[in-house]
Amino acid sequence: MISAYILVRISATKPGEVVDKLRRIEGVKQAHVTIGPTDCIAFIEGPDLDALGASILAIRAVEGVERTDTRLAFA
Repeated sequence: MISAYILVRISATKPGEVVDKLRRIEGVKQAHVTIGPTDCIAFIEGPDLDALGASILAIRAVEGVERTDTRLAFA
């Protein structure tokens, strides 16, 4: 299993609605609204990099997502 944290910048005025949509994406295990320059942190998992990439592309396609910053997790 490969995992990553996705730092998400949301342009929408209701970040909770965007995060609810993120939680429905395959591979997204957790997503939380945060305060500060990052509006949401999502944790994703997949069997390989292709699956992770598909989840990241799906996150970027959600209306209101302005920018993402991906951090692969190793441990």
